[in-house]
Amino acid sequence: MNRAIIFVNGNLSDVTRAKKIINKQDYLIATDGGVKHILKLGLIPNVIIGDMDSIDPKLLKKFKSIKYPRKKDKTDFELAIDYCLENIFKEIIIFGILGDRIDHLIANIFLLAKVRTENRLIKIKIIEGKKEIFILNKEITINGKIGDEVSIIPVSEKLVGITTEGLEYPLKNEEIVFGSTRGISNVMNKTSVKITISKGVALVEHNY
Repeated sequence: MNRAIIFVNGNLSDVTRAKKIINKQDYLIATDGGVKHILKLGLIPNVIIGDMDSIDPKLLKKFKSIKYPRKKDKTDFELAIDYCLENIFKEIIIFGILGDRIDHLIANIFLLAKVRTENRLIKIKIIEGKKEIFILNKEITINGKIGDEVSIIPVSEKLVGITTEGLEYPLKNEEIVFGSTRGISNVMNKTSVKITISKGVALVEHNY
């Protein structure tokens, strides 16, 4: 299996974009109530994962599910990530991760940063509305339009050897430390941007 699409029980503001991205070969995973997004798209989940505290019990009879107790040490989202790692997916795309729970959002971002630290080959991207968020610890290429904004935010102690191509304010083998705002709101001056780092993990947001 190549690509997993995880639907979290948060916001899904751009249904049209989600439809364009998903193809028939994708493996669709719902974390508990996130199944509503898959059904809204007119699709069928391959599996539902979680404690099932925010889902209609009738749906569990229709689709494959892996149920966990409500008292557990991991969130439904982390259980879904574990499932992807166990099944050796090469790429994970996440919808619905942005919602009202800031604690969940922060924890989920750091979870994804940890996964990328331990597995440099797996690709991870969050899509929500008119933004896409990458977890970077080696290199990425972002395709967009001239004028799009790109922000690079360290989620490790520091980013070492960071180099960018295609941004108005370039970086050349430089460092950005955790907590710095130096990488915020850069602008694409080409339709393709390449970002590489030799050490560290970053959150890269592309607003288009």
